[in-house]
Amino acid sequence: MDLIESWYIADGRRLRALQEAGEIVGPRISQSERLKAQVAENKERLARQDETVAELTAFKEHAVSHLAAQHYEIVRLREQAAAPGNVRRLPAARPGTAPYGSCS
Repeated sequence: MDLIESWYIADGRRLRALQEAGEIVGPRISQSERLKAQVAENKERLARQDETVAELTAFKEHAVSHLAAQHYEIVRLREQAAAPGNVRRLPAARPGTAPYGSCS
């Protein structure tokens, strides 16, 4: 047995001893732990995304509601302005004169 073979045998024994002591885990266990950590991270990320979607949905509903209220107010004001006798026309400004309180 040459030096390289004896080193491999000794290294294999040392590796098995560390695995049995729990200091080095096998590749399957390592992969399983890594996948469990990824699943937990993905669940947290999904929960954050769900929360963001819920917040954005609430914001959208509020914005659409506000726009609808503005639309109805504009329609109401247009109908009120179109009603006869409700709106008085202001006289046209005379050319060459500045309005009261202007700086020009």
